[in-house]
Amino acid sequence: MPLMIGFSEQRLRILQSELDSIVERLPGLGVIKAFLLNSLYPGVVEKDTSLNLVMIMNDDRPFVRRPDFFYSHLSPSVGVEFLVLTPAELESEYKENSCLALAIRKGEIIHGV
Repeated sequence: MPLMIGFSEQRLRILQSELDSIVERLPGLGVIKAFLLNSLYPGVVEKDTSLNLVMIMNDDRPFVRRPDFFYSHLSPSVGVEFLVLTPAELESEYKENSCLALAIRKGEIIHGV
């Protein structure tokens, strides 16, 4: 399959632009903290690379319904996977030292402290 020269760089710019747009809107959506789990660097972005984001917020909706809030409010133009945890769920993940906790620790904080 032919690969377009410079496609990775173009995809990187598109992903970074979408990420910037999302981060700018997070304060108004009640997000306490947000993490980017995948790296956005030249050489690691492929044609099918998406944004993998973990959002920390107080939310009483069922776990599987929580991402719907972000898809409907942000309407991303590229592939984005949202994982939404409450602060208590995040703390529990850290205590259990789960694979998710490891990914979050290695990820980049993009919103909050």
